[in-house]
Amino acid sequence: MPRLRWKARLGAQDLAPLVTIARNSIAAIQAAIQAQQAFVPYTAGGAQQAVTTVNWPPAAPDHYATTMQQHSEMIALGASTAAPPPPPIWQVDNAGHVVANNGHAIGGANYVTNLPHCGYCTVMLWMLNLPLGAPTAGRYNLAVNLDYTVPANVFYNIMVLSRLVDGNAGGDPALIVLKLMINAFIQNASATWALQVGAHYVTDAAVLAAPPAGLEILDWTDAIGHPVDVNVQHFGQNSLLTTLWKIVYQGIYDNVQ
Repeated sequence: MPRLRWKARLGAQDLAPLVTIARNSIAAIQAAIQAQQAFVPYTAGGAQQAVTTVNWPPAAPDHYATTMQQHSEMIALGASTAAPPPPPIWQVDNAGHVVANNGHAIGGANYVTNLPHCGYCTVMLWMLNLPLGAPTAGRYNLAVNLDYTVPANVFYNIMVLSRLVDGNAGGDPALIVLKLMINAFIQNASATWALQVGAHYVTDAAVLAAPPAGLEILDWTDAIGHPVDVNVQHFGQNSLLTTLWKIVYQGIYDNVQ
């Protein structure tokens, strides 16, 4: 059996179906958000600096301001789930949700941003199950370059990524969608290989508990760092994982105003 081979380069014709998947997924996520909480206008200008406050007694409230590289919402999340010191109060669990280490619910009074969220933060907070203060479908000025950044424990969480491309459905169906997207980066026919995610093996149609006989296996932990070359503006030469996130960011950008 021939070994697994990566494509040397992807072009616009390869990328377009993947962006369509992300675009449709983000549209479904935004519809779910709006059904629960109406969007407000995004009015934050470049001179306004958002501040997110994490209030988690018995500690005093912590305040995190937006920087040129990261929004306050994501900075606050990173600080609250980071390894010690100080000890983290929350974690990003295996389902890709933010949960408190003491088992308490994270409510609106615990996580507050003083300005409306941009469209990117709105989607990410919803996905992570964090409180939404003022959700919008507003465009952030650097998002055109697909430069939105998230904490490492979000970036490397496969369930966050897979839910982002499957309308937040999650579970096995989301992993199958992710496998179908990765097919575009592989020369081998899609039916001849499976994606290994921990103890699970993902084909184009199912998630299995054992390696399927006769198929090449690509381990997700090995695949994410593989360099890929996408000949499309703002994609370029990056790891597979970075490229998949850029596809999600493009999907968000295409659904915000």
